[in-house]
Formats: sequence, C-alpha cells, structure tokens
Amino acid sequence: MLKREPLNESRQQQKLLDAFFLPDLCNTRAVLYLLAVSEGLVMTLALMEAPLERFSLERFGLVSMFVQWVALVSVALLCQLRHRLVAFSAMAAAVLAMLLVQLVTLLVGLIADRLWPSVLQGPDWLWLLRNALVSALVTALALRYFYVQSQWRIQAQAELRARLSALQANIRPHFFFNTLNTVASLIVVDPDKAETMLLDLAQLFRVVLKADDHPSSLAMEIELARRYLDIEHTRLGQRLQVEWLLPEQLPEIELPSLVLQPLLENAVYHGVQPLRQGGWIRVEVLSAPGWVEVVVTNARPENYQGHGNGIAQQNIQARLTAMFDGQARLSVQQSATEYRVRLLIPSEKEDS
Repeated sequence: MLKREPLNESRQQQKLLDAFFLPDLCNTRAVLYLLAVSEGLVMTLALMEAPLERFSLERFGLVSMFVQWVALVSVALLCQLRHRLVAFSAMAAAVLAMLLVQLVTLLVGLIADRLWPSVLQGPDWLWLLRNALVSALVTALALRYFYVQSQWRIQAQAELRARLSALQANIRPHFFFNTLNTVASLIVVDPDKAETMLLDLAQLFRVVLKADDHPSSLAMEIELARRYLDIEHTRLGQRLQVEWLLPEQLPEIELPSLVLQPLLENAVYHGVQPLRQGGWIRVEVLSAPGWVEVVVTNARPENYQGHGNGIAQQNIQARLTAMFDGQARLSVQQSATEYRVRLLIPSEKEDS
C-alpha cells in the first residue's frame, strides 16, 4: 500500500497539470512559436515607432535581442515553476506569472542599460516603464489565450469521453443475446467450445466496460479483435472467414481503446451477415518508417441498402485526432463488393 501512494500522487499531479491553463512550455515547438511571435511583436513595434524610410536595422536588432531575452528567460522560469503554480487557483497563478514576467522585464532592462549606455543614454526610467507596460499587455493577452485554449481543451476531452461512452453503449444488445443463445446450444454438444466462447465474451465485455481515456496498445487491440471474431465465427460458422495479415512482431504503438472492435463489428453486421453464402474479413497491419497502417477489409453485398449511423467511425477519428494531434487519419474506400477502412497512425508522436 505504501508503494501505491507515490504512484497515485504522481498520477494526481499529472491530472492537475493536464487541466492547468498554463501549457507545457518545455518543448521545442513552444520555443519556436515563442521566437516567431516575439519577432513579430518587435517588427510591429519598430514599424509603429518610426516611418519605413527611417527604419534602423541596428535598433531593430537591439530591441529584438531585448525582447528575446525577456521571452526566453520568462518561459524558462515558467517551465520550471509550472508544477508549483498548479497548486494555486487560475487567477492567483496568472497574477504570479504576470509578476514573474514583469520582474524579468525589469532585470533584463537594467542589464541592457548597463551594457549599452550610449545607445540608451543612461538610466531611462520612462523607457523601463514603457517596457513594463508593453510586457504586461502582451503577457495578459497570452495568459488569456492560454486560459481560453485550456477551457476549450477540457471541453473537447469531455466530449471525447462522452463519445467513448456512446461507443461502449453501442455494443449491440442482440450480439450479446445471440452469443448467449449460441453458448446455450453448445453446452450439451460441445461444452469446451461453449466455455471458450464464454471466456472470450467475458474478456470482451471486461475491456469494453473498463475502457476509458487511457491509451491501449496495438497488441491489446489485436487480441480483443481476435476474441470478438472468434465469438462471431463460432456463431456464424463457415459463413465467416477471417484472414490475419500481421507481421511477426507487432509495432509497439499506443492507440485509443476500442479502435478495431467497432470496425470489425460493422464489418460483420453490414458486410458478412447480409450475405447468404457468408463472407470474409481481412485484418492487415503494415509498417513504414514513422507510420503504422491498420487495414480492415470485408466483403459486402452488391447494392447494399443498409446504413449505419456512423458513430463508430466518427468516434474513432475524433479520438485518433485528439491523441495524435491531427496526425493520424481514418479513411474509407468502398466498391460494389468490398468495404475497406484504413487507419494511418504515426509510430512516434511529435512534441506538442
């Protein structure tokens, strides 16, 4: 029990950081955005300060250096203090962040006054005051933007959790009852197969009922898909033919939970089951540098009039987009006799 407490505290701290309005500024992308925005601010100030014909590259360089030092030092300190600021309310954390940036602006201004007295013509408190006002305005706008963005992110995550709940509830009730009926018919004829089918069903519903926003793995999703298709194969018999085209070693990538099973469920109910003679499903995993592709293909009746509600594919696309920052894609290809769903997933997520 003593070993679990630090782990629980770490998870709780991570949840607080994930919900905190101040983003993680300790990554390359954030620093690059900061440099670009800072240079845009310097250019704006330079153009507003003097006409274009009097534009001075020397002054632009000095102001740019000043702004970049203020921005980089402020971000470095906020990055280190973020895990402490999360203990405060949003308003208190914003005030502390504002004061920190103001302090950095003042210190960098005093250092610049010492280094370039000829340029700044001695101590210029009005210049320092102007820097503080500009810094306060820009910081306030940035903090407001971060807060609004964090609220949008929290709302989006809540929506994704609701979609996952809808996806869990979308496991068709008649699949459960049909499976139980098949088990009941097998108890006398083939009790071993009935027991295996019940175990697969129990494992399937255990995963479905416990599924949350924590990531799964490709190996776990494939195992869950196998159990589901084993149940359907027992129920449908030779009407369902399954082909697995998998590499010897599956790529070690994370996925949102319940990605493959809904696609296979659609393949059975909209593709194989309407065919009198039955049909086939093929699951294929392909690897390329930086990417993993999972392809689910199934036979379908010609001129099939059945229509699903599209909840499964919409939920999967939304959760892939959220987990991989828009890098993962779901695409559909269909012909008169085939239906194919492709999941293109990056094997390594970029820094956000």
